[in-house]
Amino acid sequence: MVETELPDPPSQGILGYLKMVGPGVILGSLAIGSGEWILFPALVVKYGPYLLWAALLSAIVQATVAIESLKYTIYCGQPIHKAYQRLPPNPLTWAWIWTLLIVIPVVWPGWAMGSATALAALQLGRLPGPQDSYLVLAWGLFALTVGLLVIHVGRKIQRTLEIVSWPLLILLLATIIVGVAFSASPSAWTTVLSGFAGFLRPRLGFPPKDQINWYIVSAAIAYIPAGFGFNLFMSSYARDKGWGMGSKIGYISGLIGGRKVELKTEEMPFNVNDPENLRRWRGWLKVARLDSCLFFSGLTMITLILTTVMTYSLLVPRGLAPMGFQVAAAQAKALSEVLGGLAWIIVLLGGFWVLFDNQWGLMDSVGRTIADNFWFASERIKRWAKNDPRRIYYLTVYLIYGVAVIIMVLSTVFKIARPYELAATGAVLGLFALVIAPILQLIVSNRILPKPLRPGIVSNVIMIVGVLFYGFLITAMCLQMFAGVTI
Repeated sequence: MVETELPDPPSQGILGYLKMVGPGVILGSLAIGSGEWILFPALVVKYGPYLLWAALLSAIVQATVAIESLKYTIYCGQPIHKAYQRLPPNPLTWAWIWTLLIVIPVVWPGWAMGSATALAALQLGRLPGPQDSYLVLAWGLFALTVGLLVIHVGRKIQRTLEIVSWPLLILLLATIIVGVAFSASPSAWTTVLSGFAGFLRPRLGFPPKDQINWYIVSAAIAYIPAGFGFNLFMSSYARDKGWGMGSKIGYISGLIGGRKVELKTEEMPFNVNDPENLRRWRGWLKVARLDSCLFFSGLTMITLILTTVMTYSLLVPRGLAPMGFQVAAAQAKALSEVLGGLAWIIVLLGGFWVLFDNQWGLMDSVGRTIADNFWFASERIKRWAKNDPRRIYYLTVYLIYGVAVIIMVLSTVFKIARPYELAATGAVLGLFALVIAPILQLIVSNRILPKPLRPGIVSNVIMIVGVLFYGFLITAMCLQMFAGVTI
């Protein structure tokens, strides 16, 4: 490893920082998905606002882990999974572990089917029923294929996703704000926001334990703000964006408009004994915190509050507590009493923007993370790829696409699962990665990073709390599902 100078951080000021943010914008647009639009608002309507504190805790934990992961990329240029491969047993084992942890949740194409449900509803003028399953399948295949085409274009795939994510994020927020402006009552705001104190005040509406469904609760919370593998995704995007020492490593380019780019496997740490480097480090750390706390976790949490207030205002006064994608239909019907037919378009378009963005974004983030892991772990695979990481990346993306298509077709033909169930299944399977990520990050941040760059007590405590928090959700869900025990 050759020590060198850390590049200058972006210039001070809003424009300078906005020019360099990007990983959090991409992950933020992915994060605002089923959890914020469907799962968590439905949870609050069904069980009360008690669990809003849990959503906030999840957002804080994931923002902290994201910052620590991004620090590694700024320090040596490589994404965080390069550091994980330095831990026992060996790099190739970790490559396979992360492949299983992040692929298994993603191959359940709940996002594509969810966006297809919204498109079919816009076409039919009502929420699709069982008789419309093949129409939903057709739109789902369309959404999945368009997403696949998007990640073929661009000099840098990361840059392509960033360009697409900004307008989708703005459209989504505009849709939600319109819905909230015409539906939210002051009492709904008061009730929902009181959920932040729910941990201290159980009487806010937490149900008796014999009524709680830990599968649904775990699915809703696991997606806030992102879920499985989020820190690996962000650090890979930061490298491709050129953060810190990442500007010296290379990036994954697109097939159309891109070219073969050298992607280095070695770390290139800067000299931490140089005061000027440490000054620049503090500048880069501001960028990482802004991207993680504002665009990744912050906007996700704001969106969650807005969608929950809207849902609570529209459904609770009417005595409705639907689950799954029936939430969207119930919202649209209730909002139509205020806005007329425009409400149907607003709610369903919001759902479409959310879920459509999710599917292709996840195909890219998972594809790039798997490509990175095997690129680092195996010289044999590098030789097979002819030193072009795109070969591994696109092979992974095509496999994910193929498996997703098979699941979509089988679930439709044999009525195995509805779109909502596919999305929830992906969420709960992703909980295992959420437990492992803070554990590994604690080790990397406190043992591999140089002492001047290590986290403080607060960050370490937050990551430990994250392990316990997600571990509890997995335990509660498994005990209820497999042993019939509710805690």
